[in-house]
Amino acid sequence: MLEGIFDGENMVRVLFICKRRPDGYGASYGLLNSCRFLCNALHRLGVEAKLVEAIDNNYIDKEVYQYKPTHVFIEALWVVPEKFEVLIPLHPTVEWYVRLHSNSPFLANEGVAIDWIKRYAALNNKYPQFHVAPNSLKMFNELKQSLNIPLVYAPNIYDPEKEFGERPSAVPAEEKDSHILNIGCFGAIRPLKNQLIQAMAAMAFADEQGKSLHFHINYTRVETHGENVQKNLVSLFSGSRHQLITHEWMPHEDFLKLILTMDYGLQVSFTETFNIVAADFVYLKVPIVGSDEIEWMNCLYQAKTTAIDNIINHLWLAKIGKRIGLHTLNNIGLNSYNIGAVDAWKDLLKL
Repeated sequence: MLEGIFDGENMVRVLFICKRRPDGYGASYGLLNSCRFLCNALHRLGVEAKLVEAIDNNYIDKEVYQYKPTHVFIEALWVVPEKFEVLIPLHPTVEWYVRLHSNSPFLANEGVAIDWIKRYAALNNKYPQFHVAPNSLKMFNELKQSLNIPLVYAPNIYDPEKEFGERPSAVPAEEKDSHILNIGCFGAIRPLKNQLIQAMAAMAFADEQGKSLHFHINYTRVETHGENVQKNLVSLFSGSRHQLITHEWMPHEDFLKLILTMDYGLQVSFTETFNIVAADFVYLKVPIVGSDEIEWMNCLYQAKTTAIDNIINHLWLAKIGKRIGLHTLNNIGLNSYNIGAVDAWKDLLKL
């Protein structure tokens, strides 16, 4: 652990505020996990950091007053721009940030997104201590090139170990059924997650090996018209020798244990800013195939989103790579990304 960056009243104190979800997913969805990991990483740098959930934007003032942070990060688009006209004068010494977690293809599904981002940018002209902060360089560049608004970069950092201790142990090969191929394609059910073609590719990959596929998904979180994706996944497996295995949303520690029962992972999605699920597979050294949207992933494991043969070929490459340790190239990519992300936060917080 590093020593404190400052002493006494000058200590940097960072507060992350997420909106509490009313839909029963508890405290384990991706946005909260990403903030927990950021708190872990900042603690390693000697920075005080705290994560809280707010029912709505009326609870923000209370949380800021109680914690007395130097920096506040509102996670995602849920606070109306007008609210900051109240909050900033109440806490004029605080640096305020709205942190964006989507690239433009996904952002297009949020009807208020561009309007709010432009109004946030106008707030920055009035209050220099207010900032719009994308978590991906791609979104940073997209907004810069199209709207030319002031931005800061606040990336994800993958750091689960401080919260969960040592990584869980892998399931011994002899405890697995050699006739079953377990492939996990976890995350919310959304059209842009591209689950259907990945399930089709996994089926073909299992057929080519004479195995039965158990295709694992999270079934309880359906978003942005994902109901049709869900229905098609059920129909795809209906009457086949393969099985669709569904899982409830679960605490991250339990999710890591589930990943260790998988043979492979799939995250060949259309748009990503980071992808914690892919990072979880890589962290546990379980081979995973993604898309080039996961920019830290090695190109050998980035399949084309709309080409089933290409996804199948990359699964075969993952199978071969598993034998010789090639999948650890993704660990190198993730570690390299983390180093750059930590440096970005040092710059942002002026550490």
